[in-house]
Amino acid sequence: MTPIIGISGVPINAGGGICVETSFTEMDSIFNRTKNALVEFMGILTPIIENAQDDHERLFWHHIYEEEEHRSDRLDILMPKIQAVRKNGADLSNNQPEFVHLLQDISLEKFGLHNFLEHLDLFLFQFKDTELEGKIQGLRNFTYEDYQQMKVILEKLNQEFQGGTEFKTSIPTDEKEGNGSNVKIEAYSQHHSHEPAHSKQSFRKTLTVGSLKQK
Repeated sequence: MTPIIGISGVPINAGGGICVETSFTEMDSIFNRTKNALVEFMGILTPIIENAQDDHERLFWHHIYEEEEHRSDRLDILMPKIQAVRKNGADLSNNQPEFVHLLQDISLEKFGLHNFLEHLDLFLFQFKDTELEGKIQGLRNFTYEDYQQMKVILEKLNQEFQGGTEFKTSIPTDEKEGNGSNVKIEAYSQHHSHEPAHSKQSFRKTLTVGSLKQK
């Protein structure tokens, strides 16, 4: 892999800096895994949407499908850029704005991983103790690990190129310091357990118009 040249014209890794080359290799693996996972997830969602019992159920799963489809389109654009940096390197001394724009795109896909994790958990709430639970739980397990790894990678890259300033668009509600606990989900906060507790009660039973009116 061609070295990545910093703003000063010195290779980033010179003098003990972070290993940007390794970071891009790791991100390439993460994005390939999540691309395959979301395609599999969309395939599982398709018959659920087709056989939905009512418009509420159809819209719920359609919305999740649509978000993942959009993420898939973004990954199709981003992944070749990641691979190009791995292959050809990047000279930030001459092309810093373009590289910062790439970091913005990467930050957005970090947020996409967080949303995917939530989508998988929503699915597990609905389909607990069914034949689909094991397959989705497997996707959820490595997505969780990949998301934790992406947070570390982005923190390092932001320190190197943004002076420690993280793009706000990549910070989920559950991780924003200024947000109160009343709008956060503990399972997705900075310090949380690997496995959220999935209720055996179905989504359609817990979130109905009637139940919301009673609250």
